[in-house]
Amino acid sequence: MKTGKVSILIHTYWSFVPMKEIYQHYVKTSEINTPIFIKLSHADHNYWYNFKSDSNHKYDKNHYLYNTGSYRLGQMNSELFIRKSITGQYVIVLTSIMAKSILIKERFAYLISLFSPNKKKYDIYFEKFSAGASESAFELFKYAFKMGDSCVYILEKDHPEFQNLKQHYGRALVGKNSFLAFYHIFLARSFQSSDLVGHIQRRLYDNDYLIKKKVLSTDKKIMLQHGPCMATNIFERGYFNRKVPIAPDYMLVNSNFEKNLFLKNTGYTDKELMVTGLPNIDLYVKEQQSEKNQITFMLTWRPWDLTGSIEVGSYLDRYFSFLELIREEKFYKDKKINVILHPKSRIILQEQFPDIYDKYEESFYVGDIKNALLNSKVVISDYSSITFYAFAGGSNIIFYWEDKALAEVEYGAPNILQKEIAFGGIVERFKDLHSEIVYNFNNPQSPFHIAKFSKLMECTSGHNTENTYNYIQNIIFENEQTPLEEESAFTISEKQSSAS
Repeated sequence: MKTGKVSILIHTYWSFVPMKEIYQHYVKTSEINTPIFIKLSHADHNYWYNFKSDSNHKYDKNHYLYNTGSYRLGQMNSELFIRKSITGQYVIVLTSIMAKSILIKERFAYLISLFSPNKKKYDIYFEKFSAGASESAFELFKYAFKMGDSCVYILEKDHPEFQNLKQHYGRALVGKNSFLAFYHIFLARSFQSSDLVGHIQRRLYDNDYLIKKKVLSTDKKIMLQHGPCMATNIFERGYFNRKVPIAPDYMLVNSNFEKNLFLKNTGYTDKELMVTGLPNIDLYVKEQQSEKNQITFMLTWRPWDLTGSIEVGSYLDRYFSFLELIREEKFYKDKKINVILHPKSRIILQEQFPDIYDKYEESFYVGDIKNALLNSKVVISDYSSITFYAFAGGSNIIFYWEDKALAEVEYGAPNILQKEIAFGGIVERFKDLHSEIVYNFNNPQSPFHIAKFSKLMECTSGHNTENTYNYIQNIIFENEQTPLEEESAFTISEKQSSAS
């Protein structure tokens, strides 16, 4: 919006931004969060003023709790609201429409939890956006359920396995955004998740005051990791900045190598880092010797080139090139090839390029990614943590690093995973990919790569789930237990160790 010497007197107190422009900005850039600022142009200079509630750059809980109502974007099937970043920056958020019934259920559950005669505290487990049941949080939940804990797993009701899991776990499994989910959240003593706790909210980047407040008041936010933090340099992106009040209180790591990365790059202490290994790795270790005859291609999330056009060499263009490769080469005719889009990429492809999505839809893998990895002799990826899972399960890894230099610029720092510690073959040109796939499909894992992997992933005994559970019960929860409970927990741990 432009202003002038006279109109600026009005615009100082009032301005108007068309919602259609915000939506078009999202279509062009795929940006969900858009910071609000003023740009003043004078002669050859531009002056930028960010809208913040405090000019000092500091981290504040009050910023996190700030929220506004959501506004429907006409026929665009979207809503927007304004939130504050943790530093007080005002941000416009474009998100999905939320049914008003969800808000009613949440507030009712909150009131009931305040006056509930049941003072039992629950351990809440969930995975990214509560949309899955195949990662470390679910494995740890299954173990806790077997041990008779007061535990609850939150899962989307439209998950294909929801009803089957409900029959097995009963009241311990609840649907996301249900009354019971909110009720248990407000009575939680811990959040144990394979993603940041903020993603338990009603929808992505939500402006929900009550759940944010509950998260802030909980000092046992236990991050089990979505995947090992040893591919891209996520520390430079502030994921685990201890100044941020919603950062995890405890972190699971897979080796002393990874632990030292956290000690060097974050404010976590030795006691706040659990070197017990991803529970989900146990599933892969047990399948190391199983027959594998599939090939999986999955690139990681690249927000910088998922925009309103598909450029040569972009994320989607590489997928299309791979699809053409497997159609042309006879080598792939008798093999099952899993072409897996990152979940966010699939959504953007559907929304922004529906014609292209319809054309290739049958070629994209649908199902549990874990099953594809467990059955793959070769896994091709770039900077994704799935490479660690796949190698632990016996797959050969090919790192497709054609745009590595660009990616490191966009990520803001060099990747942690470099050539000297890579546990697979490296391909820097697409034309070399086919021959590398053929070689890896016909050969076992290299001892050289096994040695590299062992340094990064020390916890591959098959007992990560048990060890993680015991650490949480006996160390993290130790201050809550009575002497009798501590003796009981120690006895359980001893029995499990002797059984192992």
